Amino acid sequence: MSDEERIDELLATLTERPFTESEKEELQALLRESPEALDRYLDHCDVETWLAAAGGSVTEMSGRDVISILDDVPEMPPAGDSKLERYGYMLAAMAIISLVTLVLIYGLPEEEEGNEVVLTRTVEESEEEVSVSESPMELASSTSQRDPWKVINSTGSLNHPGLKDSPPSKVSNSRPIKFNRDVRPILSETCFHCHGPDEHGRRADLRLDTKEGAVADLGGYKAIVPGDLEKSEAWYRIISDDADELMPPPESHLVLTEEQKQILKRWIEEGAQYEGHWAYQRPEKAEVPDTKSDWQKNEIDGFIAARLEEEGMSPSEEAEPRTLIRRLSLDLTGLPPSPDEVEQFILDYEKRGEQAWQDVITQLLDSPHFGERMAVPWLDQARYADTNGYSIDGGRDMWLWRDWVIQAYNSNMPFDQFAREQLAGDLIPDAKESQFIATGFNRNHMITHEGGTIPEENLTNYTVDRVKTTSEVFLGLTMACAQCHDHKYDPISMKDYYEFFAFFNELSDRGLDGNAGVNAGPKMMAHTVIPKTELESLRTELARLKAELNSSRAGFQSWLATVKEEEISRGEGFDLISLTTEDASSPNRPGAYEVREDGSVFLEQPGKGLNAFSHLLKLPEGESLEGIRIHFLRNPKTSKLTPFPEGVPMITTVLVSADNQPAKQVDIYKQLTFEKATASSTGGENIPEGVLDERNLHWWQPSEGDREPHLTITFDEPVNPEKTPYLSVMVFFGKPQSLPHHWRIDGFDGEDTDSRFSRQLAAAISKDEDGWNDTERELVLSAFREYGPELEAIRTRIANLEERIQVLTKPHSTMVMDVSPTPRETHILDRGQYDAKIEKVSTGTPRVLPPIKAAEKATRLDLANWLVSPDHPLTARVAVNRIWATFFGTGIVATTADFGSQGEWPSHPELLDWLAVDFVENGWDQKALIRKMVSSATYRQDSAATAEKREKDPNNRLLSHGPRFRLSAEFIRDQALAVSGLLVPRVGGPSVHPYQPAGLWKEVSHFGSTPATKQVFVADKGEKLYRRSLYTFLKRTSPHPAMSAFDAPNREMCITERGVTNTPLQALVTLNDPQFAEAFRVFAERLLNDTGDMDSRERLKVAFERVTGRVPEDSEVNALDSFLSDEKERYSSDPASAKALVSVGESPLAVGVDPVEQAVWTQVASLLFNLSESLTRS
Repeated sequence: MSDEERIDELLATLTERPFTESEKEELQALLRESPEALDRYLDHCDVETWLAAAGGSVTEMSGRDVISILDDVPEMPPAGDSKLERYGYMLAAMAIISLVTLVLIYGLPEEEEGNEVVLTRTVEESEEEVSVSESPMELASSTSQRDPWKVINSTGSLNHPGLKDSPPSKVSNSRPIKFNRDVRPILSETCFHCHGPDEHGRRADLRLDTKEGAVADLGGYKAIVPGDLEKSEAWYRIISDDADELMPPPESHLVLTEEQKQILKRWIEEGAQYEGHWAYQRPEKAEVPDTKSDWQKNEIDGFIAARLEEEGMSPSEEAEPRTLIRRLSLDLTGLPPSPDEVEQFILDYEKRGEQAWQDVITQLLDSPHFGERMAVPWLDQARYADTNGYSIDGGRDMWLWRDWVIQAYNSNMPFDQFAREQLAGDLIPDAKESQFIATGFNRNHMITHEGGTIPEENLTNYTVDRVKTTSEVFLGLTMACAQCHDHKYDPISMKDYYEFFAFFNELSDRGLDGNAGVNAGPKMMAHTVIPKTELESLRTELARLKAELNSSRAGFQSWLATVKEEEISRGEGFDLISLTTEDASSPNRPGAYEVREDGSVFLEQPGKGLNAFSHLLKLPEGESLEGIRIHFLRNPKTSKLTPFPEGVPMITTVLVSADNQPAKQVDIYKQLTFEKATASSTGGENIPEGVLDERNLHWWQPSEGDREPHLTITFDEPVNPEKTPYLSVMVFFGKPQSLPHHWRIDGFDGEDTDSRFSRQLAAAISKDEDGWNDTERELVLSAFREYGPELEAIRTRIANLEERIQVLTKPHSTMVMDVSPTPRETHILDRGQYDAKIEKVSTGTPRVLPPIKAAEKATRLDLANWLVSPDHPLTARVAVNRIWATFFGTGIVATTADFGSQGEWPSHPELLDWLAVDFVENGWDQKALIRKMVSSATYRQDSAATAEKREKDPNNRLLSHGPRFRLSAEFIRDQALAVSGLLVPRVGGPSVHPYQPAGLWKEVSHFGSTPATKQVFVADKGEKLYRRSLYTFLKRTSPHPAMSAFDAPNREMCITERGVTNTPLQALVTLNDPQFAEAFRVFAERLLNDTGDMDSRERLKVAFERVTGRVPEDSEVNALDSFLSDEKERYSSDPASAKALVSVGESPLAVGVDPVEQAVWTQVASLLFNLSESLTRS
């Protein structure tokens, strides 16, 4: 055992009992013989404190200070009896004896000044001063280790063995301790959980979030005695070695760092001043600091420069014009500038400077894409999605609300109106249709119709979600923490919570709703607010395409030959096979049917509406099945000859799976695919193959006069009964037509006897073309226009245009807020349990904030007006902070959803308040606020940081250089589409289904659900594949994987700030996703066409500039040229791979371009798009 270890052991013994004689002698010997042991002893004893207690002083001596112990080595007072008054004289006496001993051993002092003798210690390495951190949260993450060996040298104010000596303060005295900035975060993190606002969970009757609680008499002692560290019980607990008394207690796994202890120590010594939480105080517009700097362009820069100057730092130079225009365009529209826009700005900026910058800001703020860009974070906050969530996660239509948000930003709707209409648009007098649409903000939450759930519990969950979202989005408060108990950290009680809850507990919504893709109530039919300026051009283009379709004969003869052969061969070897119906069931109509002896299904009272029926069928031994036939049978209980006495039914979808075990429901993992669907007849415009359209755009109905109607489906591959003797078949009958009374399912072998076409058309096809009359010719040509594969692209464009016109002109369903004629009562719920009602409450707001103004019972409209009142301390701050985070990467308050005690202290509090007040004074003008931010010199700084800046401000919280951060998921994809030329810039409308890997939705789908419930993913066609990413259909249980890879949320709940990760999956997306691969090959095609005979090095420069916005260095061109040579060698030897690469995606293949050459440049494009600067906003 070393000398140091032994003295530690002895000193530890001293805290428990007096020394024995042998231990005293051993300690004396160690102190005389071992300098290391003496140093260790001096580290644990404070001679000055002892002498001060006796009224003495310390004498300075040359060389090392030493102190030894004579025969009477200090003995600690017994545990449990430790009052300072009782033992002060002993400590003083022992200190004097020790000093005398030192003189006897080491001689007299070399110098004396009067009667005072000062002891000094030679310190080989002085401790570095640590300034009070601007962010105490950073202090909390310090890795400083506390010294486990401290000798207690004075007594405690309670029943303690004594107060251990605290280490010397490492906190600089240059900046006074500030409670909100320095102390509150420490107390909130480590103390408030047990000693905070929650009176029910409060321990030891001690409250530390208020001064009254901290200084209260706790029975002869106080937790905090301002200015008196020794009498402050909290301090003893903080530095105690006793695990039973240490605070925070060890079982909490919270540990105060040494820096945090020093902050608390200084705070108590300086008077333990409390401040009201900064966020609850009304912001004031401080005077803008004048730094006398030419760098400053507006008020923002004054605050930033002053803080940098205070920290001994300076701002960075302005970024190059190329960087500025790319940064601004990405920030304001989410899209990169075109090469022409870059060059135009560079020239204009050189000539007109600041005015050119202001003009481009105006241009981008006026762009319709501005609203799309700003909508993305708002959709995160409002938890917008296209499905209901929970287990079934069926479809919903809320895109009208998304359109409203986009248009609100584009029209520069003042933020107070923006908030008011979303929270209470339905209550505004003479509310417009658009104001009802706006209230969808609080209908975006998840909804369920799942059996077994409790409606009242669901309604409670919906309201809980509205409280959480509203409080986080507009107040920046975590009110959800008060659902089950008083808030642990902020002064928000359960009563506050449920009074706020009452505002959103008055709807006419139902606890079980939203089935089959139908919006849950309350809902309305309404029109989109997106401007209709494109209608005329849409109609013109539609007319042109229809004329082209009607006149086109491309591919007609090959199509005719194919369908003629099909008609000639049908019925060959056809044989019906009886199947045994072992079970039938319906999730929509349980018990309303019977399975008859012949295997048919009979409904006594069919009724109307969407219904699904499952059939478990057993195959007979023998031949394989080519498919199934669904027969509609006459009702045996009536004399009517038609199977449809109450109307002709429709079939929307048929699903079939095969298995070796009986399964009552279709197994989506064993689902069969179909070759074709045919029928005995066709009524209406939809042919039998409509049931194969997974998008549910078509269906099939037999003709009304068909006496033996049936639908026949042929499988892609025959089913072998020896391997899979069971079929599960689900048939969907769509509304509004009547359900059939009676039907049966058989199997068949051979070629189907039915046709895909009506009897008249089938007859015409069977004839020679020369024998057609005018009616027959038109029938055949009409079928070709409808089904000819060569015209698929034109048909898709026509369908998309027709849908777009309907989007702009027709009413659509959307969910809205309302007030029920019989509003529900609101009670405080014990532990948040829906059925544990305690006290009845009415509407109200948290008492820590200014009171709400209302004539009688406050309504949601009163709440909205209260939130946007100029006197409200939070709303403007929270809104400004979020907008700041959009353009600077991090908010002035980094915790954008939490302005409470657990939130971070603002990096620039005066700036935040100045902007908040200015925002309100300027009419809550969002575009004006954004203009001020992007006009600042702070925003325009170069993002490159020196080593010194990275060391002093590693997270750039002081903004000594321009922020640099990765683009959001949506804008990474949008950039690829835009630069390649594929982007379709239409604004608004229903969500779209771009490419995604097959089968993902099946992993979370429910059996037998119709496409309307969004259980089956089917990619769109045509321009819908190339819309901006905020229009991508968002299924909560299975979001688009490319978006998820880049941290887009699933929007099950409110998200005010996305996480940012770096994973290999992201590279796999941008390298291999079909959307990106297609964009790269189209980019390559355009590049080759645009650059003509340009040599490869010049072409590389053009490609680089188009993607990144800057001119490459020679070394970069050299590296790219080497890569280009390697790719040419690879694809020249493998042309098949080249052709496969340039065929990815649905867009037309290049004409007149060598596939090998295009593949090579496709890989160059892929490399350029995957550069860090391409994926980063810098």
